[in-house]
Amino acid sequence: MDIRQLRYFIAVVEEKHFSKAANLLHISQPSLSTAIMKLEKDIGIQLLERNTRGFKLTESGEIFYTRSLELINKYEHMLKELDDLRQKGNGIISIGLIESAKYWLPKIIINFKNSFPDIHFQFKEILGEKKVFQTLANYDVHCTITNQPIQSEEIEIVPIYTEDLVLVIHKADELNKKSSISLEDLSERDFIICKEGFQTREDVLRAFQHENVTPDIKFEIERLETACSLIEHGLGITILPESYIKYNSNPNIVTHTLPSQFLKRTVYFAYWKDRNLSPAVFELLASIKDFFIAGNSLKSQ
Repeated sequence: MDIRQLRYFIAVVEEKHFSKAANLLHISQPSLSTAIMKLEKDIGIQLLERNTRGFKLTESGEIFYTRSLELINKYEHMLKELDDLRQKGNGIISIGLIESAKYWLPKIIINFKNSFPDIHFQFKEILGEKKVFQTLANYDVHCTITNQPIQSEEIEIVPIYTEDLVLVIHKADELNKKSSISLEDLSERDFIICKEGFQTREDVLRAFQHENVTPDIKFEIERLETACSLIEHGLGITILPESYIKYNSNPNIVTHTLPSQFLKRTVYFAYWKDRNLSPAVFELLASIKDFFIAGNSLKSQ
């Protein structure tokens, strides 16, 4: 049994037809049929139950298909890692980022490069839990800075810091006249929120739910800068991470702290446990942790 046979078997199962799979693999149908029969003979198990209308997977075939996918994925990941080592010379760190990380990560990299001057960095903005998981699982990034508290035995998440989520409104908004603002004050306002799958959305909605308030959602966005642009043009209000909005230089936008213990978020450093990461990646993690432990809070930056 070899990798080629596994690829052939996977193609047959996924295309559900020998001729379609053969075309996809650029081989003849008889050759493909022979290869699958040889595979069954090699392992001593019938994988396909053939009939006049085609075939269906046997129970053993279903298990073999699942395990074949896992083996092919691990094999391709190994090739990708070896290619990284062969082509990238002194090393590369590919990092997935949330928007707010761009404000504090450069401060860490300045010192980090003193120890690893030849490291080449790639930054990829990765938003939403599904995207975070996929990019780590596919080895598209070595690590990710995210606010998604991913529940997976395959991913290690290390808390970095916790910050407030703050109200963001236009400077001419009538809410600015109030001495204090509650979530209830926001219930009848056009609300801007991250789309489903984003942790900030869940955090904000949990805070509203705790106060028995339902926001009037009019806009759903992916990027925080889109929310700020909408507010600048008088199109609603929102709640955003403090570490992002404090660096927004737009004079038409102001922020307020809301009285809710639920309006907080934790940011994590995440990586795939089974991936063979370089010492430089773990040194970067240590540098990030040291940065915040040393008192470099987001409020003081």
